[in-house]
Amino acid sequence: MEVIELDTDFGSTFSGVLTDEHGRVQALWASFSTQLKYGCNSLEDHQFVRGIPIYAISQVLEKIISGVPGPLLLINGIKRPMPLVRILEVELYPTLLSKARSFGLSDCWVQALAKKDPVRRQVLRVKGCLAGSKAESLLEQGDMILAINKEPITCFRDIENACQGLDKCEDTDGGLKMTIFRQGQENDLMVGTDIRDGNGTTRMVNWCGCIVQDPHPAVRALGFLPEEGHGVYVARWCHGSPVHRYGLYALQWIVEVNGKLTPDLETFVEVAKGLEHGEFVRVRTVHLNGKPRVLTLKQDLHYWPTWELRFDPETAIWRRRTIKELNTV
Repeated sequence: MEVIELDTDFGSTFSGVLTDEHGRVQALWASFSTQLKYGCNSLEDHQFVRGIPIYAISQVLEKIISGVPGPLLLINGIKRPMPLVRILEVELYPTLLSKARSFGLSDCWVQALAKKDPVRRQVLRVKGCLAGSKAESLLEQGDMILAINKEPITCFRDIENACQGLDKCEDTDGGLKMTIFRQGQENDLMVGTDIRDGNGTTRMVNWCGCIVQDPHPAVRALGFLPEEGHGVYVARWCHGSPVHRYGLYALQWIVEVNGKLTPDLETFVEVAKGLEHGEFVRVRTVHLNGKPRVLTLKQDLHYWPTWELRFDPETAIWRRRTIKELNTV
């Protein structure tokens, strides 16, 4: 994220907005937190405040106000279409042109990028792609993004504007014509973009005391998904539950239950419906580091019934539904 830093230190104990001389909001003055390393193994939380440029919000807000097509969502009692946002699911970071030259970037491109942005004097490099994105198989770590549609690219906003520009062209296939620099060579690629609704997680299931859901963007940003059709992600577990006793912890995917593949949440729920109270269940998982594991746990529907939380866009309310519990009748 490109943020605004002020010369004057106002401290980090408050937030607000930054405005121009006419009182128009230019940025949100927001609090950030990071971890800084002190010594060999000591990590300490560090809090600071920076300005988030308002365009990041106004671009989406303008679409909501104008009523662009999208799924309806109840906002302050009024149903409004939420815009679908086109994004390049790639994590980028800036590199100074002086350093890029040492990697072999030609003087011609250095001059073109410096002319485009004489203040930053930088080029964007690929740190990684979100797993499952259309760019995953095309862009590689370390690639320098030089231009899109022959226009030099120097900052994150250039990427966002290029993505939004695709929605204005009716004959586009959703791809960006990129010029990249990789291992001393310039290459032209057609890199696909992804469309997201911004709702995040809208459904989760509590099974045997663990919270499972479809992989959300924060997980996919790590750049890994299991090859077995993905799977459902274990986001959290409860103390004293069956998954706690048998060692099924968070930060892994459940890809198979009793020999049946569970590539998504709907399939997982159907498999869970067929599991009985007291039944020993064989679960195959894949950890964030890619290591597979097989374990067995005993289901307890008396204290740990299977239930789900689902977000209802019609009412903007989360609703709980029991999927399976011990029948005491």
